[in-house]
Amino acid sequence: MSLIYRGKTKDVYEDGPHTVRLVFTDRVTQNLQGEIDPGGNQVAETLAPGNGLACLSMTAGIFKELAGIGIPTHMVSYDLGAVSMISRKAALFKPGLEWVARWVGTGSFVRRYASVPGVKDGMRFASPVFEITLKDDAGQDPPIVPSAIVAVGIMSEEEITALMEVNQKALRRIHKLFEEKGLDLWDIKIEWAKDAETGAFMLIDEVSPGSCRAFDVNSKKRITGSELAGRFTV
Repeated sequence: MSLIYRGKTKDVYEDGPHTVRLVFTDRVTQNLQGEIDPGGNQVAETLAPGNGLACLSMTAGIFKELAGIGIPTHMVSYDLGAVSMISRKAALFKPGLEWVARWVGTGSFVRRYASVPGVKDGMRFASPVFEITLKDDAGQDPPIVPSAIVAVGIMSEEEITALMEVNQKALRRIHKLFEEKGLDLWDIKIEWAKDAETGAFMLIDEVSPGSCRAFDVNSKKRITGSELAGRFTV
């Protein structure tokens, strides 16, 4: 099994003509302030024991739920013992896009709009804010609007229109899943690509503790790592 790519939190290995094996590690990301942050672009120097298993378990559980409502994902199978997932090979949107949904303003959103009167950490939105950002570590993942995605040739107008619709369907369902688990989901990021063989859109990467901020609805305490993943058993 040959290594194809080592990401921030996962290692990607060759598996077959149309599949790869993703190995979930205990690496986590941090922001420029040195805080552990799912939106961070730097790998923290210290590991978070059990983080890989937590991310895989939660991702597999949510991907199964999404498949049930017709949302395609890259997951073929998963192995909790090996902390790995067999996934369909993906053709990424270059340089890569991340799809963010926010129900409460915090983190980079508040920093970005700090000059706007009334913007503050913890502000709740009347309806979710959907954002698309470029995967550009050096540029701190700048937001990009749909018309710019079309203008620079990342996607056609038909593709971005179709994907925005399925993206919002997926994110609203994910938010509902968190509610059902007694969780207040503040924000989350997911990633889409095309199936490298068929060209169909599919949700890739992970939906895990490392890609969201969630709080217990009763205690108001932030739930992270294996404690969060434990709400989404597979």
